[in-house]
Amino acid sequence: MSTWTGQVGYPMLTVDVVETSDSVTLHIKQQKFCANGDNSSEQQWLVPVTVVSQSRDTPQCYLLDGREGKIVLEGARPGDWVKVNPKQIGLFRVKYSDDLLKRLLPAVKNQALDSADRLGIQQDLFALAKAGYSNTANLLTLMGSYETERNYVVLSSINTNLSDLAGLFNHLPCYEQFKAMRRKIFSKILSEVGWENKETDGHTDALLRSMLIGTLGHSGDTEVIEKCQEMFKQHISGGKQIPADIRGSVYSTVRSSGVTVYTRIYLQYSKKQISTKREIGYRGTWLRP
Repeated sequence: MSTWTGQVGYPMLTVDVVETSDSVTLHIKQQKFCANGDNSSEQQWLVPVTVVSQSRDTPQCYLLDGREGKIVLEGARPGDWVKVNPKQIGLFRVKYSDDLLKRLLPAVKNQALDSADRLGIQQDLFALAKAGYSNTANLLTLMGSYETERNYVVLSSINTNLSDLAGLFNHLPCYEQFKAMRRKIFSKILSEVGWENKETDGHTDALLRSMLIGTLGHSGDTEVIEKCQEMFKQHISGGKQIPADIRGSVYSTVRSSGVTVYTRIYLQYSKKQISTKREIGYRGTWLRP
């Protein structure tokens, strides 16, 4: 316990695999995870590690008590995907070898992994890429496996991480390809969720709908942009009003249409009492003359 209470930080586990015809062995190495990518620390932890595989969903436990260790996986077959830290209960980052990461992609896409694991894989890889421990290409490849994702928490995390990357790509020639990738991930989901509230909607459905509209609008989805413009036109002319839960996303999308639209939005807000925190936030951040 002293390795956790007597020093700051937490570890990153680098995981590789060695296979024979009848065995699967993980090689694990630990080092301190640093947000700036520093590799100079000599710190070590006693790390309880759990592992599941494609052929064995019962967690296998192992205590990593040194810089490196090996785990012979029980019940695993050569070529299986392997998930370290199932349910994300351990306090450490996991860096998979390119081979192990590639094996996880179908498990993410067909949701063989539960939502906590699908969330954890991309959160770990984003943190590793941001710190310089992994390359961004691996992260973008992983993101492409979430086209079938429907869990709001997972999608919200993906959207936040892609928004951070957009700030890096927006001045590069590949930015249009990056926006196309975001549209590919989120557009099918919006077609299923729809624009209108349903009686069967839960709280996260409303949050997901708003997030998808805003994300696709800012990613250049022409259908979403045109729909938002039409909804806004009807709203300000006294026709059908935009539902409150997507109003901020619609306004945010149409503001990119030009100064005239921007002015009309600002005037629309100026003559009404702002009653929700979300609307106050939108007015405070970009509805300024």
